[in-house]
Amino acid sequence: MPPPDADALLPLAQDAVSKAVEYVLAHPFTDIREKGDRDIVTDTDEAVERLVLAMLAKNTPDIGFLGEETGATGNRTTYWVLDPIDGTVNFSHGLPLHAIALGLVHDEQPILGVIALPFLGPRYWATHGGGAYRDDVRLHVSGTTELSQALLALSDYGSGPGARVRDLLSFALDREFTTKAQGLRRLGSAAVDLAFVADGSVDASVTLGNRTWDTAAGAVIAREAGALVMDADGSPHTTRSRCAIAVTPGLRDSIVPILDLARDTPYWPGPTPPSNRPEEIRC
Repeated sequence: MPPPDADALLPLAQDAVSKAVEYVLAHPFTDIREKGDRDIVTDTDEAVERLVLAMLAKNTPDIGFLGEETGATGNRTTYWVLDPIDGTVNFSHGLPLHAIALGLVHDEQPILGVIALPFLGPRYWATHGGGAYRDDVRLHVSGTTELSQALLALSDYGSGPGARVRDLLSFALDREFTTKAQGLRRLGSAAVDLAFVADGSVDASVTLGNRTWDTAAGAVIAREAGALVMDADGSPHTTRSRCAIAVTPGLRDSIVPILDLARDTPYWPGPTPPSNRPEEIRC
């Protein structure tokens, strides 16, 4: 399948996200269940995913779909990807830092993204080569060049299998960034982190792990706003990346050396190391 016309598909993506936002605002969740260790899903997550999937399947039957709750269907080269509520723990507690994130991926590269923050109002969107926007305002990343003046976002500690490795790496990164940056935040949503990098309110975000539904929409939005979006070793980000790192260009040389802490862990690009003993992380 040739690359789809992301600009032509943007109105459909915007409409799908609008309907998802309307649903979330009109239907408070009534049920929560656990998917795993500290990993929850609400009936709202599931309903939003069904709604968006049905709409996209009807209008773009040749394009596949990957959803956090329903998995993958159809075309595996060109597909929509949805996180119906990125930041479900925040959502379940009434904290408005969560997002509906819809992306379009072709050949392992996000080429369209729409992120809405239902209870805060802003909507972020971008297409490959078309720039990034918050509502109708063109976005640009910050011009920060000194790590000591930077506000950073870091993903949550781990849960489920492999949590101890992630916890120790998170602790090590937390210590390094806390002592070197002006501030460090854990907002609980990768989509929100990446959107905030795009609008310059956060200077860099570091997401350990790269679940496509969490990061695809935000990756293209941050990239189109001028961020460098990469893996932990500084290589360009794709859906196969182990991590999703977005930085304003002036901070790249300050942040990439710190990310070397991820070397020899599952969060470093390349083959999974034969031994992932947590003590090997240089805390």
